[in-house]
Amino acid sequence: MFPLGQIISGFDKFFLMCAKAFDQVFIRRAKRNVILHTIMCLLMVLPFQRHELLAQSGFFEEDNFNFNTDSVTGFSEDGRVKVLLLTLLPKGMTETAAGEISRALQLNLFNTNHFTVVGPSEWNAQIEDRDPTLADCHDVACGVLIGKLFNADKVLVGSIGTLEFLNEENQNEMGFELSLRMVDVVTNITDFTDTVDFNDRDMHDRLFELAVRISENTLLRGFVISVKKPNISIDLGRAHGLQNGRQIVIYRQVSTQSNLEGQTLELATENIAIAEIVRVNDLSSDAIVKQRISAVTPGDQIQTYIDVAKQVKLITRTRRELDTQKRLRPRTRPLKLEPELVEEDPGKEQWTRRISQAMADENQWFYITAGGGAATLLVLSGNFNSFSGGLASLMPWISGGATVYAGMKYVTFRDKVSLLRQEGRSRGYLSLLPFESVQDFQRKETAMNADFNQGLQLIWTQPF
Repeated sequence: MFPLGQIISGFDKFFLMCAKAFDQVFIRRAKRNVILHTIMCLLMVLPFQRHELLAQSGFFEEDNFNFNTDSVTGFSEDGRVKVLLLTLLPKGMTETAAGEISRALQLNLFNTNHFTVVGPSEWNAQIEDRDPTLADCHDVACGVLIGKLFNADKVLVGSIGTLEFLNEENQNEMGFELSLRMVDVVTNITDFTDTVDFNDRDMHDRLFELAVRISENTLLRGFVISVKKPNISIDLGRAHGLQNGRQIVIYRQVSTQSNLEGQTLELATENIAIAEIVRVNDLSSDAIVKQRISAVTPGDQIQTYIDVAKQVKLITRTRRELDTQKRLRPRTRPLKLEPELVEEDPGKEQWTRRISQAMADENQWFYITAGGGAATLLVLSGNFNSFSGGLASLMPWISGGATVYAGMKYVTFRDKVSLLRQEGRSRGYLSLLPFESVQDFQRKETAMNADFNQGLQLIWTQPF
C-alpha cells in the first residue's frame, strides 16, 4: 500500500503532462474529482488492511505453536549443523528464478559435509497448514521463529537481485547479486555475512565458493570415536576440511541446566582438552592431546573452526579457560596405604625368589671351591698321608678336578646373580625391597669384595 502523498503527487505529474492537450478548467475539475475518489477508496481499504495486519500479529498474541510438542521435522540427526534456508527475497526478478538459485545454494551447502539443510520448499509445505502468515518468510524475525519450530541451529536469510556489471570484454552484462546472512537461532547473533556477484555461466562456481566460506566460518562439531594412547581418533576428516596441524577443542556434557519450574534449559558442557591433528583420512583423523584437565574418553565431543583466525581465537580462549580451571581446582594429597594393604607385584615376588636361590647357590659353590682348593694344597704338601698305594697318587688329581668343577659352578651362579641384580634395578625392584634386605645385599657384597681383594688364606695347626 503506497502512501497517500505519493499517489497525489503522481496524479499531479500526470495532469501536468496532459495540460497542453486539454482545457485547463476541465483538467482542474477532473483532477479534483479523481483526488476525491482516491481518498474515498483509501478510507474504505484501510480498515481491511488494519484487520489483516492485526491478524498477522495475532500469531504472537495467540500461542499457535507449542515449541515442546509442535516441533516439525526435516533435519537428519547425524551431528551436522542444522541450517534452515529461508526463501530468498527477489529484487527485480521472478520468484521462480530466485527459487532455482535457492535450491542450487542448498545443494552446495549440503555437499560440504558440514550442514544438513532444509530449504524453502520443504519447510513451507509443513508451515502452510499450521499458519499461512509464516509461509514464504524472508526476514530474520520469522526465520528465527521457524528455526525454533524445526529445532535448527542456524537460519540463513538473504536476497537475490539483478545487477549490471562489466564483463571481461568491458561490455555491460546483466548478472545477479546474492546477499546472505547466517543467524544463530538461540542467541540471534549474526555469525557470517557475505555478498557474491555472478552470472549464468559462473553461478555454480560462485555458489560453491560461497558454501565453502560459510562452512569455514561455522563451528565444526564431531565426536571422539576411540582412544589409543597417545593418539585419539575423531569422526572428522579431509571431507570436512581438516588438515594436519589444525587444533581442536574436546568437551563433554556434565549436567543439565533447568529453570525454577524444573524445565530443561540446556545441557551444560565443560572443555577438557586441546588436541592437534597429526593424521588425516577421508572421514576420520588422529590427534594428540596437547593440554588437558581430564582424561579423554570415547563419546566426548569436539569442536573447531576451519578458518584459521577463528580457530586461533577459539584455542586461545579455551587454553585460558583450562589454565584457570587447573589453577582453581583443589590440590589433592596422595593417600599412604599400610604395607599390608598394598597389593604385591607378582613379578617382584618371582624375581625375589629367583635371586635368593641364585645367591644361595653362589655361596654354596664358593665354599665348595674354597674347600676343594684347600684339600688339594693339603694333599700336595705331603702332610696328609691317610691314603696309600695308587689311591694316594690319584688324590691330587681328584681333589684338583673337584676344585675346578666347583669353581666353574661358582662363576656360573655369580654371573646369574649379577644379571638378576641388573634386572631388579631396571624394574625398580631393588629400591622397593625392605631396608633389611638392602642391608643384607650390601653386607654380602662387601664381604665378597674383601675376600677377592685379600685372596684365599688357609690356616692349619700341627700339634707338637
